[in-house]
Amino acid sequence: MTLRISRKFIPWILHHAMEFKWYYLGAISCLYFLQVLQAELPERIRKLTILLGEGSLGSASVWIFLALALGILVFRTFSRLLFFYPARVQQKILRMELLSLFEKCPPDRYQSKGQGQLFQVLFDDINNLRAFIGFGLLQIGNLLIAAWVLIPRLNHADSYLWPAFIPLFLSVIFFSVMTIFNQKIFKKMMDKKAEVQQYIIEAYEAKQTIKNFHREESFIDGFVKVSGRELQLFFKSSIGYAFTGPYIKLGLGASLLWGGLLIRAKGGGASDLVYFSGFLYLFLEPVMFLSWVAVVVSQGFAAWRRVKELYAQLQQPSLVEVEMSGHIPHLNSSSLLLTLPYWGKKIEISLPLGKWNIFVGQTGSGKSYILGRLSTSLILSGHKVSMVQQEPYLFNDTIEANLFLGRELTPSDILDAKELLKIFQLDGLAMTLDEVMLMEVGENGKRLSGGQIKRIALIRSLLSGSQIIIWDDPFSSVDVILEKRIIQLIKDNPKWRNLTFILSSHRLTTVRLADNLIFIDKSVGIRSKSTVTESLKESHVIEFFKEQIMEASLA
Repeated sequence: MTLRISRKFIPWILHHAMEFKWYYLGAISCLYFLQVLQAELPERIRKLTILLGEGSLGSASVWIFLALALGILVFRTFSRLLFFYPARVQQKILRMELLSLFEKCPPDRYQSKGQGQLFQVLFDDINNLRAFIGFGLLQIGNLLIAAWVLIPRLNHADSYLWPAFIPLFLSVIFFSVMTIFNQKIFKKMMDKKAEVQQYIIEAYEAKQTIKNFHREESFIDGFVKVSGRELQLFFKSSIGYAFTGPYIKLGLGASLLWGGLLIRAKGGGASDLVYFSGFLYLFLEPVMFLSWVAVVVSQGFAAWRRVKELYAQLQQPSLVEVEMSGHIPHLNSSSLLLTLPYWGKKIEISLPLGKWNIFVGQTGSGKSYILGRLSTSLILSGHKVSMVQQEPYLFNDTIEANLFLGRELTPSDILDAKELLKIFQLDGLAMTLDEVMLMEVGENGKRLSGGQIKRIALIRSLLSGSQIIIWDDPFSSVDVILEKRIIQLIKDNPKWRNLTFILSSHRLTTVRLADNLIFIDKSVGIRSKSTVTESLKESHVIEFFKEQIMEASLA
């Protein structure tokens, strides 16, 4: 199925209109009857004015005005609902399409975008598109129907008054042209706003962890500079509206004055002026909103360009994928074979399936690099992989929601989750396992410790249904007793013991619990590869762990 965000701007609008054609047919019908009822008002008000002048206002019936008011209320309400509902649905679908692309594509494709920039597209830009196809299309339809209904009415009664509408129309055209010129400035302002949001997010993260406390002053200087630029662009994008907006009111006043002069020249009276002003105000609503439609269209088009830029980025292979092109993993019944780029050379990796394989090497040797490239290569080849990085993310939701991420759950899934919570010793977070599952973790798990966050991510990985599990330094935040217990219980459990585990670690306790060890070195690539028992007899491996133990004792 063709994604909506893959279309161009006009085809997207046309496809949306056809998709919700019955809603729009109903909305247009409501607009037609709305304008027909409103068109009755000027003539009836003119008759009231004549009756008032004759002193016989008491003979007028109020019921016809109540009926008109009720009809206008009903048709106005339903026309809005029938336009706004499809816009809300479109907003949801566009957002879900983007999120599904994030889910399916390797993270390298959008890592150049900050959190603030991604939020800007997913929230503000999608909201602007909703406003365009909701409010914008409504008012365009309103203007066309109003012209269809009102122009013949005025032509039939007082066509000589048409010149008086010129100032109003000219002021709206002037305003609309200004919004078109402002579109590029508005897009730049939205881009800069995303940078401001990114600064706010980073400031929160820095304060939360005290990582950048010593750089607070320079950080604030940068924030002031970026936010200042955003304010400048906001001022530039708003100045046109600020100067041209009053022209619409000026145009309305000029039209009213011109109409009065034309009526006097024709020998008309107060009732004719009331009649004209009624039509003027009936035209004013769609025409006035048309000027704001120009704003909404301008903002919607700028938002669409930003959405399409992100969509194009998600579709294009990242530098990592280009680097990985040609490195296709081969899985047979017993092993995984793959060639990977590594520090300017290529290394051949062969990992037995159904085993615990662990990468070991000096800090900075590229263990995380290899795991990331291995994961990307497997995903691009269509294999189901679950990778847990060193700092996983938890959503501001329950533990259950973070474990299953919206999947339809079965009783078996719940039992597996509870069993793993006990294995990873997270059952003590609440009085019962049911309460643990329903526990709110807060934004990025801020109600939990770093070790607890990591263990929940590891459980999520085991529940994902993937046959290949990749964990980057998974047990660095747990004690060696719990680490041994977790690995042993997973190995003993028939549900998970046949999975292929690929890990990195610098801890001897983790290595001893694995099956195979791959020792990597920046200068030579894979220095050795064997079973753990055999590898621990190698002199370079022995020396590496001696240094690790000495460093740990000195610390």
